Amino acid sequence: MDTILSIPERFWQPIANFGPKIPTIIISLVVGYFIIQIITAVLNRALKFSKMPRALISVIVSLALIVMWVALFAEIARELGLGSLAVTISGSLAVLALALASGASGLAADIISGVFLARDPDFEIGYKIKVGDVIGIVHSVDIRKIRVVDDAGIIYIFPNAKLDKEGWQVVSRDVADNKIDIKKLLNKQK
Repeated sequence: MDTILSIPERFWQPIANFGPKIPTIIISLVVGYFIIQIITAVLNRALKFSKMPRALISVIVSLALIVMWVALFAEIARELGLGSLAVTISGSLAVLALALASGASGLAADIISGVFLARDPDFEIGYKIKVGDVIGIVHSVDIRKIRVVDDAGIIYIFPNAKLDKEGWQVVSRDVADNKIDIKKLLNKQK
């Protein structure tokens, strides 16, 4: 009989332990969010000041954001008393680094290709390029994908590794002439 009565207690005890920690977790999330925003803004300005290509800046900032969010969630897990989960989350960074080093997955290939594309002098945000049958302006580059907008406003999304492997043709390097108003194009399509 004691065993049956102790079942609800065993179920609710862990939940009751987390209850007092909820305000701390919420504060940690809010503060962590603002810290990540500040670090991202400082990193963006520092990288722009360094005269790096915009595409490379985009890739570096994407990687930094992933690392910062993983670290924040690991810290929150530690605050909740879930040390093993915090270690697991932190270990995911090591696995990501190992995957990058070995180039073992499509994700790692896209990330590595993105870094090389961003450093390529024939590839920059604002350049008009041709990829296969698509001709458009490089709108953005992130950790995994490249977005190219054609004259009709259609956005084509390519994995970084595809461009790096199959190549592209530079149609125009004149960024001033290749400026696009993506919001205007998207509103035109509606």
